[in-house]
Order: sequence, then structure tokens, then C-alpha cells
Amino acid sequence: MENNSIKRSLKDGCRYPHTETKKPKAAQVTTTISHPKSSKKIIGLQDLSDEVIMYIFKYLSHDDLAKMALLCPNLSRVSHDWSLWKKPRFENFEKSMEEVYLSYLKKDTTELFISCNDVPSHDYSVSENFLIKLKTKCPELLDLTLKNQVFDEINVNIFHPKLKTLTIDSSTIENVPANTSFLISIDTCPDLERLIITNNDWFLPQNLYALSKLERLNYLSLAGCKQFKDCVPYASITTIIGFDFLQTLDLRFTPVSDRELVFFQRLPTLKNFLLECPEYMNHEIHSTITDLGLAELCAATLSFRYPYLGVMMGGNGERCCIETFYVRNYPKVTGTFLRIAITHCPHLKLLDIIGSGCTSAEIEYFKAIRPSTKVIY
Repeated sequence: MENNSIKRSLKDGCRYPHTETKKPKAAQVTTTISHPKSSKKIIGLQDLSDEVIMYIFKYLSHDDLAKMALLCPNLSRVSHDWSLWKKPRFENFEKSMEEVYLSYLKKDTTELFISCNDVPSHDYSVSENFLIKLKTKCPELLDLTLKNQVFDEINVNIFHPKLKTLTIDSSTIENVPANTSFLISIDTCPDLERLIITNNDWFLPQNLYALSKLERLNYLSLAGCKQFKDCVPYASITTIIGFDFLQTLDLRFTPVSDRELVFFQRLPTLKNFLLECPEYMNHEIHSTITDLGLAELCAATLSFRYPYLGVMMGGNGERCCIETFYVRNYPKVTGTFLRIAITHCPHLKLLDIIGSGCTSAEIEYFKAIRPSTKVIY
């Protein structure tokens, strides 16, 4: 019996065994043609067409995708396709791979995420040299996220000047300057609209002054910054001279109190104010948020407990018009605040008072008077 096996080419140039058979006649005995295993060719990833490889690559992380350059020239060529690198995410960044990462980034890369999911260390943190090269390598970069990083005396003026969103989360800065703000040169990114500095113990109250100089900033998150406390002098100054367009301020899990709260009422553009008490705070011994502070924020009434406030407030008398207000896990916030909010928060659309001291009856009364305001409790 003859072996009728022939070879047929695919579009990608790969060949594989193909057996040609004919329909058996009525009286013809059907037979099966088999081939020894040694005649079968194993197809590797590099033998597939570019379209198939691209489809597979779309399911890989950018960390794994970058390592394709180390395997073979064909996979490296396909893995560099621009469509895969507009918004790269390096979840397991390795400093030793920085030059490889840079070779993948494109002129039209608009977002970049860099993180270390394990214990942060210098070996898995981005270098200043890498951040500097982003300015020329990715001229259209608008969004940069740095998470779980360790920086050594990093200077913020190395960041891309066209950034509109900058996120620094759960990171460590060694050798922080003692007499000046680490963020003193943040205005070298004049287009910044969103600044997210979360869960960073290095953020101190004096950094607030540098942030207030960002003329286009409309979203600021300092959530989880434990050292952002006792900042009355900085809050009083910055809310007078800066933050002209700030719409959202996120201070969840940040230890603010009535003393700081009152100054933020001077921001006429502020619409979304998010507050949530850190778990470690003791409301009996620590300064906290109460009805008094919220009354000063919403109604602009100055308390006799803080006689210096009238002098420090200054300004033109404009007050914020809050639409979304989170006041979570502050047990000293009671129905007194709800009664104040009925009168002095006419623009309020969403109120979150989970963990407050408000009773069910007081909440139902508020909802009856203000049915257009959604209450979460």
C-alpha cells in the first residue's frame, strides 16, 4: 500500500502532514492510512501566523510580553506591535529589565502603570533615569501610576511635563528632605488635573502648599496618608492662595479633624468631599470630626472654640457647594448635622453617613425633607 502523504504550505509558511483520501466506491474496502510518529512535525509558537500570535499576545501581561524579546526575533517583532503598548501595565516591574521595557514603549503610549506586587525594594522599583527617558520615548504620555515603589531622593521635576494624571500609591521615599517639600517642583507638570497620592507615610502637611500651585488641578486624593494631620497653618494658607479649580478632595483614612475641616469650605469649586475615619483613631482621645466641624464647613459659622478662625479665613466669602459628601465612621456626627445639612447643603445629591451617630428616626426625617438626596447609612 502506497503512502500518499504530501506536504501543503500554510499562509505563514508552516508545513504539516496532510493525507489526501478519495471517497470509497461501493465495493471498495475502506482503509486507514497511518504515519509513524517520527514523520509528524511539532508546530511551535513561532511557526504560527502573525495574526494568530497577536491574538494570543493580547491575553498576556505586559511583563510577560516584554520577555518575548528574549526568546526569538520573530516573537520579538510581533510583540512590539504598537496596538499592544498604548496603555502598558507592568505589574511585576524589574529594574534589570528597564532597557527592554523602554524598547517596547511607543510615541503614542498614553498611559503607563508600574508596580511591584511583592515586598517593595530597589530591585523592583523604577529608576530616575527611566522616568527621565519617558519624556522623549513617550511624548504623548498623560497618565502615570507608580505603586509599591522605593525611591531614593527622587525629584518630582523629572516627571513627564505633559502628565494630566499622576498616581503615587503605597510607596517609600528614602532621604526625604527635612526642611523643604519633596513636591516643591510639582508645578513643572502644569497640566496636572488629577493627583492621587495615597497610602504614603512620607506625605507631610507642608506638601499641601506645593500642590496648591497646580492651576488645573481638579481632583486630589490624599487617602491613607497617616502623617497628614495637624495641618491648620497649611490648610488656612493654601485654601486662600490656591486650589482654584479643585472639585474633588478625597481624605478617606486620613486623620483630619474639625480644626482642619473648616478651612476647606473656602473652596468654591469643591463638589465632592470624601471623609472616612482611619481604623486606628480613638474618638475619645484623638481629635476627630464632629457636628461642630461639619457645621462650620457647611454653614460657615465660626466657633467660639477657635477664635482665630475669623482672622485666618479671609477671602471673598465664597463657600463650597458640596454635591457628594462622605462622612463615614465618625460616631460623634449626629442628627444635629443632618438638620444643618437640610438648610445649608442645598446642592447635596449623595450623603454617606455609614458608621455615624445618626439614629434611624433622624435619617428618615432627613430623607422626608430632602427626597432628592440619596442617603447611604
